[in-house]
Amino acid sequence: MTKLEPIQIRPAQANDIAQIVQVHIQAFPGFFLTLMGPRFLRLLYSGFLNHPTGISLVACSKAKPSQVIGFVVGTTQPQGFFSQLLRQRWLAFALASLWPLLKKPGLVFVKLWSALFYRGESLPDQPNAALLSSLGVKPTAQGQQIGQQLVSAFLAHAQTAGATAVYLTTDQSDNTKANHFYTKLGFKLAGTCKRPHGRILNRYLIKLNA
Repeated sequence: MTKLEPIQIRPAQANDIAQIVQVHIQAFPGFFLTLMGPRFLRLLYSGFLNHPTGISLVACSKAKPSQVIGFVVGTTQPQGFFSQLLRQRWLAFALASLWPLLKKPGLVFVKLWSALFYRGESLPDQPNAALLSSLGVKPTAQGQQIGQQLVSAFLAHAQTAGATAVYLTTDQSDNTKANHFYTKLGFKLAGTCKRPHGRILNRYLIKLNA
């Protein structure tokens, strides 16, 4: 689609999960979580949708409100969110990880742990900060400020839920577009963190107005 009709941002529903997964796959080709496959991604995004601290929003065309063209998910209580999710659905996640594990034994567990749990760390100086965990827009719908609208809606929902700030992490290297995107929206660099295999992540934070 080269030109979109006006869009709406709405809370995600259970029947949106399959489309959210497809948007993720299209938006992040070759990324580790994408390589884990649709089954794993369905479990992950269902976790955000069903958890009481989760925030799950989708962007849709106003003319076609059931057609998902973008999404954003996160949680107002990052510390422990992912470990709780894995404890509750450990068998389902284990089964969903079986084929990737068979293809690359050892690497899966290291990268899976890193991909999930770095997102759930707490910020000592911002105990009420919500985490924006994942944001994706269909490649055919990019360049039309859908990502910006999704982030703005996420910030509003997080503030309504009692958050005083929102943070996120994104790759430091070979990731100019994403880093510029968040700084343009008012996020400030709040440090870096190092992950397995030398991966460096930038941590961005934005404070919410009282």
